[in-house]
Amino acid sequence: MLVAAISASPVYAEDHGFVEDSTLTLNTRQWYSHEIGSKAVHFRAQTNEGPRAVRDRTAWVQGFKLDYISGFTQGPLGFGLDVSTYSAVALERSQLTTAGGSNRVLVDKDGNVVDDWSKIGVAALKVRLAQTTLKVGRQQMSRTPVMGYADTRTLPASFDGVSLESHDIDGLTIKSGYFDRASPRTGAGTQDLTPTYTYRHVTGDFIAYGGADFVTKSGWRASAYLSRFDDIWDREYVGLGKKYQWGPISTDMQLDVYNTQSSGAEKGGYIDQQAYGLSVAPTWKNHTLKFGVQKIDGDEFFDFVGESNAINLPNVGLSNYNGPNEKSFQINYMTDFAAYGLPGLKSSVWYIKGWGIDATHYKGGSNGMYADFKNQDDENEYEVGTLASYTLQSGNFKGASVMSGYVWHRSSPLQLENNIEEFRLIINVPFKIL
Repeated sequence: MLVAAISASPVYAEDHGFVEDSTLTLNTRQWYSHEIGSKAVHFRAQTNEGPRAVRDRTAWVQGFKLDYISGFTQGPLGFGLDVSTYSAVALERSQLTTAGGSNRVLVDKDGNVVDDWSKIGVAALKVRLAQTTLKVGRQQMSRTPVMGYADTRTLPASFDGVSLESHDIDGLTIKSGYFDRASPRTGAGTQDLTPTYTYRHVTGDFIAYGGADFVTKSGWRASAYLSRFDDIWDREYVGLGKKYQWGPISTDMQLDVYNTQSSGAEKGGYIDQQAYGLSVAPTWKNHTLKFGVQKIDGDEFFDFVGESNAINLPNVGLSNYNGPNEKSFQINYMTDFAAYGLPGLKSSVWYIKGWGIDATHYKGGSNGMYADFKNQDDENEYEVGTLASYTLQSGNFKGASVMSGYVWHRSSPLQLENNIEEFRLIINVPFKIL
């Protein structure tokens, strides 16, 4: 491989060995959420007397993730192995309280909470030449704007396939991958690759992608990626960003552009869409004020592979503000309390408004997977949210964290997320074994 061959200083010279560089860590996460529906929003709970509409839904799960990450064997070509085992225990098991579980709690077909479940979350062989690493198997690939893995529940998702990442050229990171199965966040098995925003059963045989991130010596950031979700869509992404310093204020600016077109057999119907995002975030001392504007230009959702959460647009909150033709604006105030003698404590308060959601001109054809949303006509939404987190900076439990947040979302009747409030409390505690 060319990029490996031109590396000036091979990394394998610094390796100590497969076992010597190995780590074994038990990561625990307790995940609690309480959702409240308002107006016409109810959750469906399965009870002994039959289905019942309820206003509240609670998820409370304890997760365990045992991660073994090996070093690489010595020599020009290094071999290694990553293996993770996952287990989850439901701490709230009431049918009425969990109300079907959503994608937060694992339930069976009768609505009963699965008390506990386990699986192999990661099992990947890795090979390294200079600063290029190839991984084969079940894994959590490095995030890109067109593919990644979601880690927003008790346990993270993972995918079966192949990935490659190279850092052989200074400032340049090359990433590519091919995946054909997903291991979901809440579930013990694997599943087909599907889009996120459709009620129809649409599957693609694979998701393949490739691209690069480049950082110049002057501080410019540039990214370009291509991807194909087999027989569903082709996608291109370009991103550009830079941080500017004006006196005591530093301002980070980021532009993101997507182009998505249906491809192949068009299993999800005809797609022709562009998505744009621009964020400007000035920082003064420990205070950051982020402004984000976002536009979806097309009669479809800005969609992504289920369990991937592969969206690199600024206005991502409880909602992704990615409805057909949706326009949105965000203002987010963030504080780092290290300046007040409390390192590790951070907070944010935000407001996001979306409007102009319109799918009335949708022409997806006979396979159109967004046809169920054609009645969306000038829909709107907004949310107000707050989040606080604290991470231990030292000691035996360094890296342990607590995060808590509350989001209040309101919308017109046909917007997807609708009228809901949610409180979350997430506690992460790592235990380093090796």
